[in-house]
Amino acid sequence: MAAHRTAFAIALLCASCCAAVAASTPENAPAPTPLPLARPAGLGAGGPDGDGKGQARESAGQNAANPEVAGPRQKFRALLRREAEKTGLPSDIADAVIAIESGYDPGAMGSVGEIGLMQVRPETAAMLGFRGDGAELAQPEVNIRYGVAYLAEAWRLAGGDLCRALMKYRAGHGEEQMSALSVIYCGRARAHLAAIGSPFAAGASVPMIVDPAGPRMRSAMRRAPRIRTEAVSRAFWAAHEARIAAITRRIEAKWRKVASR
Repeated sequence: MAAHRTAFAIALLCASCCAAVAASTPENAPAPTPLPLARPAGLGAGGPDGDGKGQARESAGQNAANPEVAGPRQKFRALLRREAEKTGLPSDIADAVIAIESGYDPGAMGSVGEIGLMQVRPETAAMLGFRGDGAELAQPEVNIRYGVAYLAEAWRLAGGDLCRALMKYRAGHGEEQMSALSVIYCGRARAHLAAIGSPFAAGASVPMIVDPAGPRMRSAMRRAPRIRTEAVSRAFWAAHEARIAAITRRIEAKWRKVASR
């Protein structure tokens, strides 16, 4: 009997406590907001096996907003526009080439001697009139000037066809066969052009804007240019005359031998 009374007292006490809590809680009180789950330390935005693209985009956004990073690129693009206007080349095309060739790094060096933002080879620049050294060619203003000049001629020779122009830029003005590397190069250029919202991303052919009164740049191979200077010309003709003289002597010797029989 005593046990029954004890159980009844405990039940009555619990009921009283619940009633007191209910009375102290507002009728329309909002439910508590659950706390967010914590991300384990060391796990990047891409997950343990992800590629970290979220972090890369965040980093890229921070770099774009950073004046120390965005400033030089804006300066390079201003140089591009200025040189492109001189040649009639759409500046977006040159922008795509710089993005592919060097990633806007003026100190970039290629495996076979390419230099600077547009990866111009010294012999190519010399063919276009450059007379300085590699350090001078690496300067952004100089590099863009000769790189855009070469690209503009490739654009003109290709009749405004994006992929053919880029093929001629990377393989030489005389190149006519699209290689697998040129196809990949053009695909990368189109991706860049699409990213910056350029109408040239589709790769459609457009007419080349050329000043008819301006001098026409001579075409030449990028990989095997011939530097036409006065000294080279003299050496060429001297060697040519020596070959002719040697052939003449051999012919005369044969005739003398025939005549003496």
